[in-house]
Amino acid sequence: MNICGVLVHIVPDQTEAVAAAISSIPGAEVHEIQDHGRLIVTVEDTAEAAAIDGLSSIHKLPGVVAAALVYHHFESGHEDTGAHVIMEA
Repeated sequence: MNICGVLVHIVPDQTEAVAAAISSIPGAEVHEIQDHGRLIVTVEDTAEAAAIDGLSSIHKLPGVVAAALVYHHFESGHEDTGAHVIMEA
């Protein structure tokens, strides 16, 4: 299982469209919309796609300026490797 925490910077006047587009990506969920064009998002592995594919899809969306991976948690099928904070927002 992969869970990625992502800080997405967007063009502020495209907030609703970008949030809707992210929500349509398998495994992606918008948790918070902040002022000045920032979204807090998680992307998880699904049966349809890996979390990294979801992150790649976010980068390609119109209105997205940048998407930064700020948290990653991975668990293999038999062993818990723990959580890794890459950067705190």
